[in-house]
Amino acid sequence: MPRTGRDARVLDPVLAGVVALLVYAQHGFESSLGRDQATFVYGGVRFAHGTPPYRGIFNSVGPLGDMVSGAGTRLGWLAGLDELTGARLIYLAFSAACVAGVSVLAREAVGSRAAGLLAPAVFLTFASFLKLATGGPREKTVMVLCLEIALVLLLRRRWFAAGAFTALATLTWQPVLLVAVAAAVVAVLTTPDHRVRAAVEFVAGGVTPSLLMAGYFLAEHALHVAWWGFVTVNVGYTAQPSILDSWSLVTADYGWSLVLIGLGLVGLLVTVLLVHGRALLVLGIGGLVAVLWTCYAINGGADLFVVLPFAAVGAAAAATRLGARVGPTTALRLCVIAVAACVAASSVEAVTSRDHRLPTERRDVTRMIGAVPPGSSVLSLSAPEVLVLAHRTNPYPWQLSNGAISAFLDDHLAGGLPAYAHRVRRLHPALIAVGNRSTVGWLHRVLERDYTRVGRGDHWVWYAATSLGSPTLTHLGQINRDAWATG
Repeated sequence: MPRTGRDARVLDPVLAGVVALLVYAQHGFESSLGRDQATFVYGGVRFAHGTPPYRGIFNSVGPLGDMVSGAGTRLGWLAGLDELTGARLIYLAFSAACVAGVSVLAREAVGSRAAGLLAPAVFLTFASFLKLATGGPREKTVMVLCLEIALVLLLRRRWFAAGAFTALATLTWQPVLLVAVAAAVVAVLTTPDHRVRAAVEFVAGGVTPSLLMAGYFLAEHALHVAWWGFVTVNVGYTAQPSILDSWSLVTADYGWSLVLIGLGLVGLLVTVLLVHGRALLVLGIGGLVAVLWTCYAINGGADLFVVLPFAAVGAAAAATRLGARVGPTTALRLCVIAVAACVAASSVEAVTSRDHRLPTERRDVTRMIGAVPPGSSVLSLSAPEVLVLAHRTNPYPWQLSNGAISAFLDDHLAGGLPAYAHRVRRLHPALIAVGNRSTVGWLHRVLERDYTRVGRGDHWVWYAATSLGSPTLTHLGQINRDAWATG
């Protein structure tokens, strides 16, 4: 490879990021907007308007997902784009940065330029990450980038900064703390001297952004509700499925690339055992904890994101070690072939997995809301995508009614869910959109008494107030059928 030294250390990650942008962009930006993605778009819109996370939409993950989406929304407004496009564009940039980051991480860990080129190429093939690069946003993309940076800083013994990025990753998705701390413990213990100082600096780095975030919520009078979302729901109410329970979802999300992920993780373990190097040991322990957590608790493809950097580095490390046995010229050719094959395969995946459901969803939401009297209220329960597509604000932030949050709200809201149902009845919205996967038994009496089902979308069901009158209800049903029939 002709370029070496400092130029290559800068050029290779930049090149990886640019290629990632080109590959991911081929997937397009018209993917169906699901509940999880819409949660962060809607939370980002509320944040862009000055409402802190958890107050705009109650959630059980870290606040940075909403904040990054909100930054994309504000930038999108400056360019004349809508909220969803702005959020998806900034998450595309973060996705490409993850590919560039794994290039730096692989070169740092393996000590080989070839690894720094192979790892991002392998990372590009991971199908779920690819599809969510433009079909998101998902908060775990931000988590991956912060984790990669934290790992690089640990390998370079930049303890304070490593702790800070560990905290930022955790403020995006809480379980990553186990992975980063495990890697940090190994990094500190394998440092020849000043271990206590290193540990103190790492902890201090982690505490600093955490205190700043707590200070922000305190200043916004939202610290209590932030604690509810960040800690209480997860500790006291959430029960996660294991990898066996979610296997069908994971295989559907990743397809053949799941085999490459598995091979990469095995390659990382084998390389750690054979090489006995500090850098690979740090990544090996971090990757092992990531795999163990994922086997214990995973809801779908995005929860596997925490293992992806380790799988990509492991695949590159194993391939580099094998390449050392065939001579430099042959190794170079094999590296070029492997990189080209990965880029080609990921490009094919990006094109063939395109989804063009978003325009139909927009049409359905726009026409349904346009058919009710002007000024009518619309309520979303576990269907934030309706709010995003309609550019509406939900009357209440307590809309994500999965089992854990429903149980939490029943215990912590004044009067519990029966009182919430009474508030909904008093509000009497013209339309209620209920997510397909929601748990709204507490609202059934209101829906049965005052509403009728008038249609559905990909991810939600429409209920209209019977007070709108039979002609309007019939018209709404026809609008819904027409919207999806022409989709």
